[in-house]
Amino acid sequence: MSRRRLTPGRPRTKPAEERYADILDAAERVFVERGIHAARLDEVTERAGVAIGTFYLYFGSKHDLMLALRARFIDRLVRRQDAVVRSLPADDWVGRLDAWLSDAVRAYVEHAELHDVLYDHTPINAKTTIQVALETENAHLEAFRRLIAERRDAPADAPDPAMAANLIYSAWYGATHVLLHHQAGEIDRLADELIASITDLAHRYLHVEP
Repeated sequence: MSRRRLTPGRPRTKPAEERYADILDAAERVFVERGIHAARLDEVTERAGVAIGTFYLYFGSKHDLMLALRARFIDRLVRRQDAVVRSLPADDWVGRLDAWLSDAVRAYVEHAELHDVLYDHTPINAKTTIQVALETENAHLEAFRRLIAERRDAPADAPDPAMAANLIYSAWYGATHVLLHHQAGEIDRLADELIASITDLAHRYLHVEP
């Protein structure tokens, strides 16, 4: 009687963390293509190569899936910008501040479609009123606040780091979203201008010496 030989050491099924990541990856693609409201869970599971029952082992609903995607999006963004900041000398706080703001704009531009579908923003180039909302709990904003608080030579009249983080963050965030409603060919040039403007605004508000 013949026996089927199995490859030694090769798992019969994917580890749970890989299936979880596969579902998130598939959901990103489907949500960007169809929007969260129009997307169907069977589309997501088909793309991920899992059964609908497997989906419910990880998520209770489409809303839970969306929250998980938001969490992963923010975690990746925080990690990316932390690496940018930490690549600069610890005593170059101004350089770190500028690098954070510059990369924040670049990251938003690079991942605008996914960001806007996850946060239910007005679609790029739509002709409707733009609504930009910040979540109460925002790890990305908190990372920016910590960066501002790291300043060692802050003058006595420098604003509170939490207030400064909220105001500057709101400025770059809203302005970058508006930027994306321009023609694609103008985005890079306008992003450069926005980075220069938001950096100047931050320096003025934080009382950074020229």
